[in-house]
Parts: sequence; structure tokens; C-alpha cells
Amino acid sequence: MQNCQDREGRLCADLNLEGRKGIPSPGVYRLPGQCGNLPSGEAYIAPVEDGVNGEMIIDGSMVGIGKLESPLRVVIRDGRLQSVSGEKSEKLDILLANERNATVGELGIGTNETAILNGVILEDEKVYGTVHIAFGTNTSFGGVNKADCHMDGIILEPTLYFDDVMIIDKGRFVV
Repeated sequence: MQNCQDREGRLCADLNLEGRKGIPSPGVYRLPGQCGNLPSGEAYIAPVEDGVNGEMIIDGSMVGIGKLESPLRVVIRDGRLQSVSGEKSEKLDILLANERNATVGELGIGTNETAILNGVILEDEKVYGTVHIAFGTNTSFGGVNKADCHMDGIILEPTLYFDDVMIIDKGRFVV
């Protein structure tokens, strides 16, 4: 995929989710074996490990950096991070250390209306209407990649489609 752009000229990526089960994290755990982290408020899924291609702008926060002052650009081919550029991107060198660390491990959607972006990833990834993508380990939620890390990056005001159905338009849920 060369110079992936959506219908409005923004960068985009295609993620293969075939055969993978999405997981809601509502923050209510009443049965033995249920778990999650707090604050809660997200839905997430492990994309097929070699099924992600495209380019994205991470402009909220990033594990290893915190709240971003300027955006990072990531390029992904066949499920692996090829490059990351932008201010402080050198702090993410572990992602390029090996194929497992570079593998896209998660697509998440923030659903917590009271979460705020503050540089603490456990809250940042829950901010309502955001999308996050993570690189590295995903074995605890349906993936098969075991890496040295799991590093999330938050995308503010994303537009997200599942197949041809728009789910989020510039950070606003439309379904």
C-alpha cells in the first residue's frame, strides 16, 4: 500500500481483524476470572499480526514519551512498524529492536467520557472518541505475538471505519 489516504486525504491504515474477538472493558467485574484495568472504558482487539498496512499520526500520547507536544508518524507494512518519525521518536527505538516488538498488537477505542489526556497511558487510552494502536505483546487478549514490550499510542479525533461502516468521525461516535 503506497501513501495510504482516506476519502478526505488523511493518512490511514487497513487492519485485518478476521477471526479475532473484540473485548469490552466497562469496568464492571462481577464474575471469577474477569479482569481489566482502571480507569476503565475501552474496547480493544488484537489485529491479525501480519494484517496491518498503512500510515498513521499518533498525536495524543505515546508510551515511552508521555503526552505529545508534536505528532509522531508511523509507517506499518505487513503488520510491522517500518519507521516512526517525529520529536522524541528516538525514545521508541525498542519498537524497532526486533520483529516481535514492531508488530501491531492492538487496536483500541476509548469510551470513557470523563477520562482526560494527561500523559498516563492507562487513562489516555480510555479518552472518549480516541483510537489507540499498540505495538508488541497481545497474547492476553487473543493475539499470538509475545514481545519485549506493549506500547500504546493515542490518536486524537480519528475517523474509524469497520468495513465500510463509519464508527467514529473526527472523534465523534456516529453509530
